[in-house]
Amino acid sequence: MSDDAERCCKGPEVRQTVFGELLEKVAVKRILGPVYRNWEPLIYHTLSHVLRHVDAPGFDSLLSDYIAFVHWPRDKRCLSFYLEFTEICINTILYWLFARKVNPPLVQKLLERTASYLGDRGNQLALIWRTFTPVYNPNPLCGVTPLHFVAQNRQSDILKILLQYGILEREESPMSTILIILFYPTSIARVHDFESTHIIEEAKLCLSLCVRVTYRIHVSQIKAYINFRQQPLISNWLNCIPVTRYQEVCELLHLCRMCIRNCLLTSSGLPRGISLLPLPKSLQNYLNLER
Repeated sequence: MSDDAERCCKGPEVRQTVFGELLEKVAVKRILGPVYRNWEPLIYHTLSHVLRHVDAPGFDSLLSDYIAFVHWPRDKRCLSFYLEFTEICINTILYWLFARKVNPPLVQKLLERTASYLGDRGNQLALIWRTFTPVYNPNPLCGVTPLHFVAQNRQSDILKILLQYGILEREESPMSTILIILFYPTSIARVHDFESTHIIEEAKLCLSLCVRVTYRIHVSQIKAYINFRQQPLISNWLNCIPVTRYQEVCELLHLCRMCIRNCLLTSSGLPRGISLLPLPKSLQNYLNLER
């Protein structure tokens, strides 16, 4: 094994993980010379083989391996190699999770296992903040975040899970996600009428979910897009936004929901902490964006 791999994988505990073994294979490729320097596909194909048929317990095991790998002490001399390796691993995991499998239970599992790291966007375990390329590309440092990818594809079931964990509430500009839902281009003109209707209904569901975690929606920004000849996917989009989000005073019940969720958000308590509150089940469901 090369010095880089030796420094990055000190100890049998790490080498026995999927990622430790993969790192060792990558290191061998790197020392064989220029012919083998494109080692990114090795990572992609190895992890794809695991992720293609993975179920919830298997994905949980893979996440445990990744967490153990990240937590193991690193030698600073191999930091750049380690970061490059983990970025490609993250890109592959997110690509399969959000672009290929689109499996809500697996997304739920990802957020369950990494919820305590969501407050630190730079953490290697805060996977939900990382970008990935929807079509595999050996340069994972550019791409789209899972939240924006889900908004682009109007996947309301996945979006609901992300929002329950406070992902939109942590965004600096929640309006950008709403604009993506309304204006990101689709191929509905080339599909069956039933599919077109389904996409529009999914967009409406996505918009209604975003309404549940925002104080205000800047209607002027939406109108500005329309003035620049951008056609919203939802023709009657204004009917999907409560008047209390852009014109009238926000309702007290919603303000209370936002306040309680914000308190839980600061302690990484969303959504698990909701069930611990001494509240009726109906109010817990309301806090958890069920209505």
